[in-house]
Amino acid sequence: MHGREIKEALRIGGVITELCSWRSDKKKGGAQIDMLLARRDGVINLCEMKFSTGQFAIKPGYAASLANKIAVFKEETGTESAVHLTLVTMNGVKRNENSSIVQSEVTADDLFKE
Repeated sequence: MHGREIKEALRIGGVITELCSWRSDKKKGGAQIDMLLARRDGVINLCEMKFSTGQFAIKPGYAASLANKIAVFKEETGTESAVHLTLVTMNGVKRNENSSIVQSEVTADDLFKE
């Protein structure tokens, strides 16, 4: 629904991009990704949407889950593109020992600009 706004927030509005979701074929140990931005410039943004009333804090278990999603996606698709993790949250990502897994973030302010 907000693909255009997410692209603008990531400053890739001019890059030809395919937008879709993705689900692993694995029954055990698989993964699901909320939204992919497969870009013609050789980068894929794996976008995860998270709601939190404050900044979203990535806990160790969730960081491991994100790393697994990236690994499963790369393994199953065989992509040679660079894969960047993007978190879409209400108020951004809280900086902590687990937040470095995120390459970019988009907030509600980015989605609802006037």
